Parts: sequence; structure tokens; C-alpha cells
Amino acid sequence: DAVKLWALWKYYGREGLGRQIDEKVDSLAYFAKLIQGHEAFMLACEPWPFNVNFFYLPPRIRRKLRQFDIQTDAARNVELPDDVSKEIAKVSVELKLRLHKAGEMLIPFQPLENQKADCFRLVLAGKKALAHEDYRKIILVMDKYGRDL
Repeated sequence: DAVKLWALWKYYGREGLGRQIDEKVDSLAYFAKLIQGHEAFMLACEPWPFNVNFFYLPPRIRRKLRQFDIQTDAARNVELPDDVSKEIAKVSVELKLRLHKAGEMLIPFQPLENQKADCFRLVLAGKKALAHEDYRKIILVMDKYGRDL
């Protein structure tokens, strides 16, 4: 791994690597803001560089969260009631299957230490860059396929 890092450093230089890191951090910060601004999504934890962890919330779960007065636009860790966590876990599995079967998106879900339900995780690594339109499409497609869950 050290040789790989050295080779990257030699090829891109300090400025080039720094620019790539800054672009990825800014790009994922944009996605995190989209998540916070959309009623059908909620951050599972505070975003960290190169990772945004989030839940998809179909309308029936949003209604339950409103009953518990849980704000879905927060960037902080939110403690979800057990029954809601179980429902979100089921939604994550089914939504992932629907997206895969439709050939729309391969997006992983996984557990987080601070949450009982698995969350979706968007990771940006490597040279691939996503445009703002790509992030908006992720949200639109997930909402389209998950709205009735």
C-alpha cells in the first residue's frame, strides 16, 4: 500500500492529490445537503469524507417519524424507535432489490454502530467523479422505486 501511495504522490503531486480530495469532499457535502433537503431521506450519521450514510423514508415511515417528532433534516445522529428501525431495515432490503432488478443502481446498504437499521452508503473513491446531476438522479430514482414501500 505504501508503494501505491508513493506512486500516486509521484504522479499527481501534492497539489494534484489535494485538489482531488477537495473535489470529493465538496461533492459528497453537496450530496449530504440534498439528502437533508429531501423529505424522503435522512442522514444516518454525520457525513464523513468520502462517505454519506442515509436512510430512505417512504411516506408511511415519514408519518411515523412525525408522530415521534423526529426531525429528518438533521445532520446529527438520530435515535430511531425500535419499530421504526425494523421498518426502515425492511425498506432498505426491498429498495436495494428493486433497484438492482430494474438495472437502475447498485448501491450498498450496511449496518452502522449507532443505528439499528441498515443504511445506504454512497462512497466516492478513486478517480471517478459524479456531477451534481448524478446525485439528483440518485435521489429521484430511489424515491421512484421506494415510494410505495
